[in-house]
Amino acid sequence: MAVQGDRTAFRGDRIMSSLCPSGIISRIEANRTIKDGLQAAVGHQRARQRISVTDLINPMQAYFQRTRPDIEMPLERLQLLWTGTGFHRTFGAAVSSEEFLEQFLEKDGVVGKVDIYEEIPIELKTAGSLPEDLIAERPYYVDQLGMYCYMAGVSRGAIIVYRREEFGREPALRVYRVAFNDIDAIGARMIQRRDRLQHALEREDPSRLGQCEWWKRNCLYQEICPCETCGIDDRIVDPASVRVEEDLALTGQLADAAQQWRVRPGWAVTFNDLVFPRRGVLQRTVGRNDDQDDDNLADMQRSGFFSALTEAMRYGEPGSYAGVSVALDTVRGVVRRYRDYPTIIRTTNTYQMIERDRLQNERPYWLDRLAVETALVEQLVGRLVVYYPRLPGGDKFMVYDIGFKELESTLAEARRRIALFEANAAPRDFPACGPEWMPDYCPFKANCACKE
Repeated sequence: MAVQGDRTAFRGDRIMSSLCPSGIISRIEANRTIKDGLQAAVGHQRARQRISVTDLINPMQAYFQRTRPDIEMPLERLQLLWTGTGFHRTFGAAVSSEEFLEQFLEKDGVVGKVDIYEEIPIELKTAGSLPEDLIAERPYYVDQLGMYCYMAGVSRGAIIVYRREEFGREPALRVYRVAFNDIDAIGARMIQRRDRLQHALEREDPSRLGQCEWWKRNCLYQEICPCETCGIDDRIVDPASVRVEEDLALTGQLADAAQQWRVRPGWAVTFNDLVFPRRGVLQRTVGRNDDQDDDNLADMQRSGFFSALTEAMRYGEPGSYAGVSVALDTVRGVVRRYRDYPTIIRTTNTYQMIERDRLQNERPYWLDRLAVETALVEQLVGRLVVYYPRLPGGDKFMVYDIGFKELESTLAEARRRIALFEANAAPRDFPACGPEWMPDYCPFKANCACKE
């Protein structure tokens, strides 16, 4: 892509206005100090103080999580946790409402959070496959839901299993209705496990805890735990006392609700709309037009992963992040500062790190967003954090400090786009959203002019 002047680049015979033309970039420097700090921060796990339902699924693991915080989870496994945590939030928000999400329960000295609790407790799980026999293949899912039902004083619940999109596998949902015949027996077993875990922590001796589900399955604590000589606990939910049925109707209803995610008629214009203006218009008018009904589930997974990753970074180093409320004409937003620099965090599934001299051509929209946010807080240096989940090992971060010569043209172009939104301009009246490969993967491509 050739650059001409300080605001205009050409692609074929069509002019594209840029929020961040290369002429305003003064330097791109890799910041190793910040990179190493973030790498350490995301691996730090905060210890739980109270015994939770999750602890009682695998008390042995819970014991060592509390007593050996020096043993940290590798990034490869943290990524799976972030995927699950983030998908819970995005999917839950799409199919339910705020007052029913992550409902706190407490009973008999045990605490827990139910993913969705409207009429019945509903647990959402992410997995690599959909179980055909839930009790045989995922008994710990049933144990967890059973404890929540006991704590809530109900005998029925549901489990939603989401199969992750990965390795070319399509995402999918399956819903199971679960009915428990003996809630009191579940409560008694929960209390027994609670007591054993409490005693183990007090005695600093886990030998009387049951063998962990993760024994010989790449457990972090396998070299130090006594699972090899421990007995196997009875299940909290007796398989003979529970009935599980797949609910095809509810599966379809949830899939339909997920398809409405990110349908945004009437929503206020955001800074992301200014970076991807044609997509912003089409989200408010025709909606998605991709062929795969499951694409929104995959988008939820990616969005959820990003949300959980950024939260791990923000809370891993308390006090380092601060939000600044900003406005540009009618657009409102928040600029995140990390150690006093405006900072954006991005992920990409490439198998190699993008060299800094290729960032402008391969990910121009990252620099567009950073330029807008940096201009709005009246600074000339912004920070770009890139996380590469598909890179093997633990070296997945790159951090760039990007200097700008001047940003008046960025704000002028942003204001021009805001005016187009307010005038209800057609998609083709806006600049194209990104580099030449982007339209091939856009869910709005059938109504967009980017390929013309």
